[in-house]
Amino acid sequence: MTTLATPTETPHFGPHFGHAVMPQATHDEQAMEDHFLAMRLWTITKLDPLDRRLLDEVVVPEVTARSGKPVTGTAQIRQALEEQPLHQLWLTLALFYHDRIWQTLDGAIDRQYDTLAQEVAKQTAAPRGSLRLNPDLDIPRYIAAIDHHRMPGSYTVDTAQQDFRAGALYDRFATTYLRNLNGGWKNDGRGHTLASHVHDVYPELRVRRILDLGCSVGHSTVAIAQAFPEAEVFAVDVGAPMLRYGHARAESLGAAIHFSQQNAEATDFADGSFDMVCSSAMLHETSAKGMRAIFAECHRLLRPGGLMVHVEVPPRHEHLSLWDQMRCDFESHYNNEPFMTSLARTDWVQVARGAGFDAAKVMVGYRKGVTELKPDHGDFFTQGAGDGRLPLGSWYVCSAIRD
Repeated sequence: MTTLATPTETPHFGPHFGHAVMPQATHDEQAMEDHFLAMRLWTITKLDPLDRRLLDEVVVPEVTARSGKPVTGTAQIRQALEEQPLHQLWLTLALFYHDRIWQTLDGAIDRQYDTLAQEVAKQTAAPRGSLRLNPDLDIPRYIAAIDHHRMPGSYTVDTAQQDFRAGALYDRFATTYLRNLNGGWKNDGRGHTLASHVHDVYPELRVRRILDLGCSVGHSTVAIAQAFPEAEVFAVDVGAPMLRYGHARAESLGAAIHFSQQNAEATDFADGSFDMVCSSAMLHETSAKGMRAIFAECHRLLRPGGLMVHVEVPPRHEHLSLWDQMRCDFESHYNNEPFMTSLARTDWVQVARGAGFDAAKVMVGYRKGVTELKPDHGDFFTQGAGDGRLPLGSWYVCSAIRD
């Protein structure tokens, strides 16, 4: 049985890295991960440019000539593009390496499940924070019906009593898939980006109580707690196995976070309970109706003068080239992110205004991603992408003060 690692600040891949409940890899398991990551890198560096040329130089001219109309969106070219053998190869490889990484990690967790269970119990035996589960929670269909990111069982499926498998699998996948990006093994870059935005744009905000919505295993939640050390931090998610693992993970990292199993559309907290309500990469997995309900719930939960802030994946339809729009649509059609495309076309300011926020006090735009809290990132925030490309390494941010 592999010995579990002690926490370390150095991103290191192979056996013995990360926090106390991080699943570990044997030599052969790590080699398999590396193989499929190399396949992903090859696809991105070699096939992506060819597929882009195929779309721009072959498919678009053919569709334009056939219809007599200029191509203005992916709906016009999707069928024609998917008839091309090169694009079929691109699709096949993109799905294959993704699924095989999940399978490799799932097997590694099977191997060490009992040891991980002991460590989860150990980390939560005398907790700083808390965990509150609700087995009767009605899971929204947009979560329950989909294996998000093609993750087997997604966020909510229990395979045993006191199960934490989904959380362990998600944590290890994020670490593997992104490697040194987005904060390395902590995968907490979005949390640091969110905290930097708050510190830079709202320096006078008094933050004593924070709620993180759709927290998954608390990647961003821990970073936010560290950025606001005087605040009491709460976090909700619909997935019980995610929360069990996230609670143990936070405890192993020394963060006192109060996790509870709740629907972000309608929590059981009292009106005006929080100084800040936030989320990180949650809304692209939420239906349009659910997003409106969540913004309304943020407004209800905030005290007057409190702050709503959401950090999301950056694609905005109006700022993407046609191939990048197709790449975004791929996530919706094939990678089980069905709301990615619609979110890229959503007017966030109008959603916030419909929830009760003053539109004049809503800020939306791209924020450069950071992996640690620093005071010198306030110079990077833009609402557009004038050259047709998204700012490299950025996240899309929406923030608003409640009157």
